[in-house]
Amino acid sequence: MENEEFVCLTCEFVVKNNDEYCLNCGTILTENKKCNCHHVVEAEGICLICLKLCCQKCGLYTNGVYLCNEHSNYEIIEGMARVYGSNDSLELEYYKDILEKECLHPFLYSRKSDSILLGDFDYSLYWGEFNGKPLNEIKLMLPLNEVIEAENILEPLIDNSN
Repeated sequence: MENEEFVCLTCEFVVKNNDEYCLNCGTILTENKKCNCHHVVEAEGICLICLKLCCQKCGLYTNGVYLCNEHSNYEIIEGMARVYGSNDSLELEYYKDILEKECLHPFLYSRKSDSILLGDFDYSLYWGEFNGKPLNEIKLMLPLNEVIEAENILEPLIDNSN
């Protein structure tokens, strides 16, 4: 019975019978879990970045995952969070290499077009900003459960480069 699986009703991800929350969306799967901040209030979800139990006041579902209010502003794409962005591909490759050496799983995501396809110059298909972030940047993405560790590693490097 312990290894039985079922489907999360929120995201339809297959979870194990003994899982306390859905690893894919953060839905609480067991009863009597209380919010970390409001100890008498039932938790609605668990933040997939910091793993804090949150009630409806302390967190929300965004882009298919549950995040606490503190982490709700992260750009989420397919279960990964944007940790840093830039148009400098060498800088991002450097940061990616550092994180890989720490056994993390960084991914570079870009909406920029290939200059071979569009001529001899760098041309982005998307211009402008969305939520204060440029659309044409290259994004350094990490799995949600690696975001805090990656930021702790990158923070001194990024602070020194600015």
